[in-house]
This record gives sequence, C-alpha cells and structure tokens, in this order.
Amino acid sequence: MMTRRRTVLTAAASAALAATITLAGCAADQQPSAVSTPAASSTTSQSVVLTATDESLADQLRYLVEEEKLAHDVYVTLGDQWGSRIFSNIASSEVRHQQQVEALLPAYGIEDPRIDQVGRFTDPDLQALYDRLVAEGSRSQAAAFQVGVTIEETDIADLKAAMAGSPADVTAVLESLLSGSQNHLAAFQRQLA
Repeated sequence: MMTRRRTVLTAAASAALAATITLAGCAADQQPSAVSTPAASSTTSQSVVLTATDESLADQLRYLVEEEKLAHDVYVTLGDQWGSRIFSNIASSEVRHQQQVEALLPAYGIEDPRIDQVGRFTDPDLQALYDRLVAEGSRSQAAAFQVGVTIEETDIADLKAAMAGSPADVTAVLESLLSGSQNHLAAFQRQLA
C-alpha cells in the first residue's frame, strides 16, 4: 500500500540528511509550514529546527493511522456482506491498532487525518485502494479472505519499512502492530486452507 509513497519519502529523507531547515524568529502569529517534534523545538529561543526526516515521520504516521483505518473499514464492510466472524474480530483489533498510532500523533504535533466515516479517507490513494479491495472482496467469500491476506501482507511490509530509523516510541508501537498483523495474516490464511 505504501510502495509508491515510501519511495517518495525515502528520497525526501535522503535529501534532508544533508540539509537542516532552520526557521528563526517565528512570530507568535506565524506557524512554520512543517511539523516539528518536541525534541526539535528550543525552549530558550524563538528558533524551530525542522528536518525533512521530521516531515517524513509525520507523513509516515499520518499514512499509517489511515492505513490501519483502511484495514478496519474493509473488514467491517466485508464482514457485513459475508457475515464471517473473522472480519468482526480482526476489525476490533484494527481499532486498537489505530488507537496505538493515534497516541503518537500529539507528541509529534501531527493532526489526525482520519475521517470519522467507514470507507472515507483523506489520502486519495487509500480511498482508491479501499474501493478496489471492497470490490474484489465482494466477489466471493474466498476473495474476501484473500483481500484480508493482501491487506495484512502489505501492512507487514509497510511496518517493517517504517521501523527503519524511527524513534524508539514509534518503533515500539510499530513492533506491536507488526505482531498483530502477523496474527491476522495467519488467521486469514487458515480460512483459505
């Protein structure tokens, strides 16, 4: 799900390693356009130091919380259609996954991008993906289980990629999500066996 985005973020992060953006003397009514982490702001001066790596982390966390919402919303929709308990059980777990990522957002000054409606996303790529996965999963119950496999395999790959270079608090959450996604993947694979 994040392949194209991950490539863009990696390129941006690489470019940022060479250059740190310093915004000095920000007036009280002017906000920098970038997101700063608590560690990036100084309490003794008016300067805010931002790096593209901070921006990459912010983009990554916004994407991950919506990606967990996508999994939840697909499972709710397919569960309503097919009535299989696996979808409702894993959808409940996806709510907890969203809450874990959501808990990180304030610490990094990130606004929650989620729309409080099943099947609606701020990220147009995730919106298109949701629509495609629901269409695929609506063909048959076996196809719905395969959609679950696809979502969890993609989540696992995205989480592993996101862990590289993440702060310790983010890594701890991502490791928890990874463990859950591995369990979900095994559950969907059992349905197809």
